[in-house]
Amino acid sequence: MKTEKVSVNLSPVELGQIDCLVERGLFDNRSDFIRAAARKSLEDYTEDIRQFLEPKNLENESTGLTFIFGIGALSKDEIKNYIQKNKKIHIRVIGMFSISKNVTPEEIKQVVQSCRVHGVLIASEEVSAALKEIAENDN
Repeated sequence: MKTEKVSVNLSPVELGQIDCLVERGLFDNRSDFIRAAARKSLEDYTEDIRQFLEPKNLENESTGLTFIFGIGALSKDEIKNYIQKNKKIHIRVIGMFSISKNVTPEEIKQVVQSCRVHGVLIASEEVSAALKEIAENDN
């Protein structure tokens, strides 16, 4: 899995404690400890994250929720299917989400009622702009 580099400021006492755990062999290095601490903390806040991502206005049965934790995609065929069924969707992603290059901004606006992507969005500039506009109206 691709990772991102972050900078963390810790006190000398915190660093010393981490170094003791590394020296005892509980962690390979400081980075391993910080990753483990981040994972544990995120597990503790799973419900808060879920509530934050939940759409405020699930209106009726013609509205669906697409929640992805990891990697997901939306194809042209799926978009056409939603349009044919006159169905709107709420997109909630933690991770990476891609939308086929042949999907138009007009189709996105016709199908997507709300959108929040926390992580990476892969889409054309035009579709990305349409989703950003939808997301701004979602807040």
